[in-house]
Amino acid sequence: MGKKILLEHINTEGLTRFETYRKLGGYSAVEKALKTMSPDTVTDEVKKSGLKGRGGAGFPTGMKWSFIDKSNAKPRYLICNADESEPCTFKDRFFMCKNPHLLIEGIIISCFALGASTSYIYIRGEAFHTLRLLEKAIAEAYSNGFLGENILGSGFSLNIYCHPGAGAYICGEETALIESLEGKRGNPRSKPPFPALIGLYDCPTVLNNAETIATVPWIINNSGEEYAKIGIGKSTGTKLICASGHINNPGVYEIELGLAVEEFIYSDDYLGGIKDGKKLKAVVAGGSSVPILPADLILRTAKGEPRLMTYESLADGGFESGTMLGSGGFFVMDNTSCIV
Repeated sequence: MGKKILLEHINTEGLTRFETYRKLGGYSAVEKALKTMSPDTVTDEVKKSGLKGRGGAGFPTGMKWSFIDKSNAKPRYLICNADESEPCTFKDRFFMCKNPHLLIEGIIISCFALGASTSYIYIRGEAFHTLRLLEKAIAEAYSNGFLGENILGSGFSLNIYCHPGAGAYICGEETALIESLEGKRGNPRSKPPFPALIGLYDCPTVLNNAETIATVPWIINNSGEEYAKIGIGKSTGTKLICASGHINNPGVYEIELGLAVEEFIYSDDYLGGIKDGKKLKAVVAGGSSVPILPADLILRTAKGEPRLMTYESLADGGFESGTMLGSGGFFVMDNTSCIV
């Protein structure tokens, strides 16, 4: 079933606890970054990895980090977007409930690279259980010296806060999220200026999806070059896909990018085919905001080539005959479904 990065230890008993996560090598990437690397070399490794934003747009993460205005004397912020308001999407909630320390470790390294001393996790207000687990894990990180002042004697300090949102779909857009975090109505701002220059409280700000941030520790421990070997072409690494609908095996899957859509739907290692022996009618491949593709176009492109689970292959054909990987919300409809 391919390489596992985010879900490697997902079924380990007690994984939400600091001691268990630490025994599995947790926070070793923080130690490596803070003790042996500079902020610029951390950013360079992420650039080499080819990691793209896992929340929807797929923008290169290292490039996004490099846009932050380091000449500005104002504080810098990292916002982790864990709001996950896209229908059919539940991947972030799944791994945060199972392995919250992985996200915290990713935030620490990302903030070190950005020179940010404060980070906010913006989470759905309805996700009470996830919020409690994250806050407990953050408290454990503080008590074990991985958050707070002068982390590991490095001179780097960081505070992390959880901020529950109010369930507004529009707050998936980064500037609307910033408005909400500031206590205002979540309306998008006009761009430019972009958040990397003028973001939260008019300070330089980077927003990344929770899955994106949680991938960073593996990259630091294993190198950007090793990460880039996973996947295919410009779609490097793995991706969390939350599969639902008329399938035999719904759930959250971590796939290597480049997997054939047909294999993903019909293999017993993944979705196990269409439920009750019915036929495939259509698929929403990346959350409700992406185009729906009928069976013939989701399995093969308009050119007749096998459709792959990559940013490029799914988009092949544009909005006429293609779609987007988006947030990874993969919803399958059988031949009895009404598209309307």
